[in-house]
Amino acid sequence: MERDDYKEEFKVALFDAIEAVIEHTVSLSGHQLIMSYFNDTDGDSTLDRAVKTIEKYSQKEFPPPEERSRKLKNSLNRLAYAAEQWDRH
Repeated sequence: MERDDYKEEFKVALFDAIEAVIEHTVSLSGHQLIMSYFNDTDGDSTLDRAVKTIEKYSQKEFPPPEERSRKLKNSLNRLAYAAEQWDRH
């Protein structure tokens, strides 16, 4: 896989995770805003930056693990995997 493929997979996972948090579909302009937030966010890893981006965009903190829906848990797991793959490559 090319580095751009990992980046694209990460972006899709980030958008899916945000949609799971806000329980709504993100518009195309929303995608642009999310990537702007992500690019302007500092963090120790891609996943750290993604979490901060999700919180900024959604204007809420993550619910504790026991209160997360199955969809949100799956989205966050996919996001964590995609972020790790991007960081490795």
